[in-house]
Amino acid sequence: METIKNKGYVEKLYVLLGASIFIHYVLLVLICLLILIEIFVSGEYKKILKNKSLMIVETVLGFSIIMSLFYRNYYGLIAVPILLCLMVGRYYTLIIDDNFKKNNLELIAKFSGVAFFISIAEYFITGNRAGYFAYLNPNYLGSIMMLAAIINLYFFFEKKSKINFITFILNIVTILMSGSRTALVAVVAGILVLFYFYLEKKYFIGCICLFIGYIIGVYFGRVPFLRLDSLAEYFKLRKDIIKIALGILKKTNILYGHGNFYYYKYTNYVYPHSHNVLMESLLSYGLVGTVALAGVFLKYLYEVIKGNKRNTLKIALLAGIIVHNSADFTIFWIQTVLLFIIAFSYNEDGKILN
Repeated sequence: METIKNKGYVEKLYVLLGASIFIHYVLLVLICLLILIEIFVSGEYKKILKNKSLMIVETVLGFSIIMSLFYRNYYGLIAVPILLCLMVGRYYTLIIDDNFKKNNLELIAKFSGVAFFISIAEYFITGNRAGYFAYLNPNYLGSIMMLAAIINLYFFFEKKSKINFITFILNIVTILMSGSRTALVAVVAGILVLFYFYLEKKYFIGCICLFIGYIIGVYFGRVPFLRLDSLAEYFKLRKDIIKIALGILKKTNILYGHGNFYYYKYTNYVYPHSHNVLMESLLSYGLVGTVALAGVFLKYLYEVIKGNKRNTLKIALLAGIIVHNSADFTIFWIQTVLLFIIAFSYNEDGKILN
């Protein structure tokens, strides 16, 4: 482990970073700026510049900025803060001490319950879905709580901690207040992964049967589901949004992309994105950039599968992220991506993922 300049100060900033994820995205941005200032002024940023994964991401995002300017898609300049955000996360993954990361994630998991109290206040004050105030969008709140719920349930199984279980329940209730159906489905996927590893086989099969029965009940309208009255309408809307994205790819540049938020520009600022991570990546970064980013992602996936049971948390988190982002696009939101990076760097099996 490399020596960190101003180690104590940097670690305090990362503790604040973890807490700010659940308080407000503006506060998180400010903490990120403080970390960036510290690592650039101290020269610490040099330690991560040669990391191959980060270099690939830097190249893809850098080229996306050029394509954004070419297509006059000025929202695509969001690639700059995305890159800086990823640098904050990558520094944490590669440089910060493993023992600190372990303790920090345990603290973050318990602190995630704060989002429940912020959300319930918003829910009762506005009478609408929670998530607009502190997380910009209810679906972003749902994504954050999906990750937090999986983390807390993992720690409950590992440590038999009642606090983590109570916080897990608060996370689930917060997802319900957000009204995010994709987050609810995603958290179930992550929970089932954890059940697979921690429950006896007969209990796991029982849970699968109950889940299938519930899905059948929802399909025939016999059991309740989140915002069930608008489910068919929104499913049709998602299909139409994907059709528009496919139409864009047929008409214009599929090879190099158009920069972030091109879908938003193309639809005259009606739909911010295509609600699918693959479509959004193709529109933003093109086939070349998507393949490059997929290579980085698959490298992570390989490390997870290779570790198998010792990477239980990471497998569960990946299941949730893949399910959620197949029908939405929340992974690049600053609160979501930083929580994912922090959680994914948790060292379950003594290995460091680069």
